[in-house]
Amino acid sequence: MTKKINAKLVYLLTGVFALIYIVFCHVLKDPYQLNIDRWQTLNFSLEYWIHGKYIYDTYNFMGNLSSYLPGQLLLALPSYLLGNVGYLQVMAFLLFSYTILREFKNNMIRFTAILMLGISLSYIYEAVCKSDFISSFMFVAAFILFWHNKFKDNYFQKPVMLGIGLGILFLTRSVAVIPLIIFLLKPFLAIDTGRKIKVSGAFLLTIAVLMLTVFFPAKNVDYIIQHNPLALQGQSNKFVMLFFLVIAIFLSFYVKKISDVFYFSAYIVFLAMLNFVLEKYLLFGLGFYDNLFPTTYLAACLPFSIIAYCFSVRKELEKEI
Repeated sequence: MTKKINAKLVYLLTGVFALIYIVFCHVLKDPYQLNIDRWQTLNFSLEYWIHGKYIYDTYNFMGNLSSYLPGQLLLALPSYLLGNVGYLQVMAFLLFSYTILREFKNNMIRFTAILMLGISLSYIYEAVCKSDFISSFMFVAAFILFWHNKFKDNYFQKPVMLGIGLGILFLTRSVAVIPLIIFLLKPFLAIDTGRKIKVSGAFLLTIAVLMLTVFFPAKNVDYIIQHNPLALQGQSNKFVMLFFLVIAIFLSFYVKKISDVFYFSAYIVFLAMLNFVLEKYLLFGLGFYDNLFPTTYLAACLPFSIIAYCFSVRKELEKEI
């Protein structure tokens, strides 16, 4: 079976799944019938952002305010311009597949990774509902794998570019920063002062510019304080998030190889999401959202788990040689 899986079959699988996910984006003719508001919130947030309107004081059809940070809006912009915010999941799938193809040369590993993501019920659910949640973590996982593959000898060869990339990903979702900390904190502390300044400067400038684009249309500073995404953004309460951030910082010093980054990230992201889901069930009861939607939060660890699995398989194959 392993010998029958060649590069052409891997590329064919990727193309087929991409087409299937495009179809999934059009399956639901009336998304309002589901108790899910991310697609509509993302849609009007992008529309307001493009036209210079303030985003964070408008309620969606479920009575919730937008909490989208500008990094996520920037990543979702191409899909919006193509006419369907659901295409974001297709783009994330293709980007993830591309990084898998770059890092792993064994076609069986490639095929398995792409298949695992493609048949994931959580990811299918996200695509059908035009949700964007898992895509944030897909972009982070793909970025880490790509950057390692491109600059494995020295992650800071392009400090300005790295800082810009980190700034964008930092402004997607709060939990998304955990894998980035595990990946780069230890090597960042080891580089020279000049490159630290370049990375930090590009990172902070990117954040400042992106935040300015969403806050500039506000009436005044008091209005921003009353209506801002920072109070709403986050998949857990502040103390729990602080705990997981501390754990991520601690684990970053125990990273010996790139596979450790994905092992640690999969565990921490899963636990953070599990805590969030349990919090909501305890707060709202077992009828939380009246469906199984909250459990899709647990799939945030999916891209890290798949890549970690790929590294494990490659390690075992190398032992057999």
